[in-house]
Amino acid sequence: MPVKDRAKDVASKFGVHHSSDGMLLVDSAPATIRKSVEGSLKRLQTDHIDLYYQHRIDPKIPAEEVAGVMSELMQEGKILHWGISEADEEYLRKAHTVCPVTCIQNRYSMMARWYEELFGVLEELNVGYVAFSPLANGVLTGAYGKDSKFEDGDFRNVMPQYTDEAMDANRALMDYIKKLAEEKQATPAQISLAWMMNKKPYIVPIPGSRKVERIRENAGAADIELSIQEVAAVDEKLNHMEMSGVFGGSPVKK
Repeated sequence: MPVKDRAKDVASKFGVHHSSDGMLLVDSAPATIRKSVEGSLKRLQTDHIDLYYQHRIDPKIPAEEVAGVMSELMQEGKILHWGISEADEEYLRKAHTVCPVTCIQNRYSMMARWYEELFGVLEELNVGYVAFSPLANGVLTGAYGKDSKFEDGDFRNVMPQYTDEAMDANRALMDYIKKLAEEKQATPAQISLAWMMNKKPYIVPIPGSRKVERIRENAGAADIELSIQEVAAVDEKLNHMEMSGVFGGSPVKK
């Protein structure tokens, strides 16, 4: 069925491409954005994109200029909403002033909490938080250990949380998550997702899932209820718990 006949929303991104040597390059020039959106509309066989993300901030292009193009695309009916991936407060505020931002898409998990400082800003501006890598690239599922092997080219081979030293450093964290899972008759992955969904109503995690059973498991996190007090207790535990570095940054300890 062509996407133009779909009943579901469609999200896509713009602003990055790979060089011939594999380097990730950012490009949010207005001409590039327009070329990208036209290409996406054609490939998706649709007349509009419901949510269009700036994949990464381009330091060469002011936030106001990017937001201006988003406003034009909305007026033309080519996109309905827009978001920013890996946004910081300054960029978000500048962009939002020109064209209201629907959501940010930033890394967030029990091991990657540095963007919690944006919560107040998101609430002030009424902006949602789409959390990518909510399971710390799979570590928080509890399914991997020192003996885990990955295929050549799998990024987990070079992620800091998958080293033997990291597995030792994260043992207390994983034991704690598994204990919570037993108490809630859930899985570690479900607890990790439920923790953030019960923390703020505007947080939407997007775990990467390759298998149907994992999709079903992750969806089950929506049925797990954690009280404000329970979420706060988890936060307090995480604040003082040893854990390894994680791909994309280092854990924030308070």
